[in-house]
Amino acid sequence: MIVNVKATNKHNGEVISYKLEGDSAAGFFYEGTHMQEVADNKIREVNNTLILQDSPLYTIKAGESAELERMSFDIEINAE
Repeated sequence: MIVNVKATNKHNGEVISYKLEGDSAAGFFYEGTHMQEVADNKIREVNNTLILQDSPLYTIKAGESAELERMSFDIEINAE
């Protein structure tokens, strides 16, 4: 499954958009790297937010969308 991620930084308005690939059993990857091991600090920070308790990342199904409002980011995810 492919998950489109769009995160807006609440402090400076910067928008970060990227795709994660995988599933809840095998985990999610960004360009072949596990989502928690991504070198890009901004993407890794968003990913760390996505793995927190009550995040829809692990329950979302293809065709669904979800929004998360956190302290630093507003995050939208869409599953394909």
